[in-house]
Amino acid sequence: MDANAKRVEALYAKYGPTIYSRCRRLLRDTAQAEDATQDVFLKVLKHLASAPKDEAALPWIYRITTNHCLNLIRDGKHDPEPVAELPEQRDDDFEDSLVTRDFAARVLASASEEHKAPAMLYHARGVEQGKVASLLGVSRRTVLYRLAAFTAHAQAWELAADQA
Repeated sequence: MDANAKRVEALYAKYGPTIYSRCRRLLRDTAQAEDATQDVFLKVLKHLASAPKDEAALPWIYRITTNHCLNLIRDGKHDPEPVAELPEQRDDDFEDSLVTRDFAARVLASASEEHKAPAMLYHARGVEQGKVASLLGVSRRTVLYRLAAFTAHAQAWELAADQA
């Protein structure tokens, strides 16, 4: 085990219960709190080089915990609610979906590479913006900008197609 892993293990042994308690208070869910605690200590490991020494480490980890949990709460508000039944699909809905898929394929093909990945992940696969950001290694704000640019591109493309 390397020195970084040993230091994180020591920090977890010392502050893990405190961090878990903070996660539980903020998230109000034991399973989410357990996951969040693990995520926090993974972030600690990732940024261990900038970690303060000794007792100053707790406020630093506590800040990471608070920010992480608040992000989870914020991103969770955008989760779709489950429905009991799916609406029945009519035949004309099927034709509309084919036209929509064709349009989407053309817009994606004409979009820049920078905008394709977040658009595919968010619009086609339904991945949350926060998860798209972590998958692409960018900030959530960058994902928002790229999705907005993709939407503007799609609208411009649709307008040009309508005028043709």
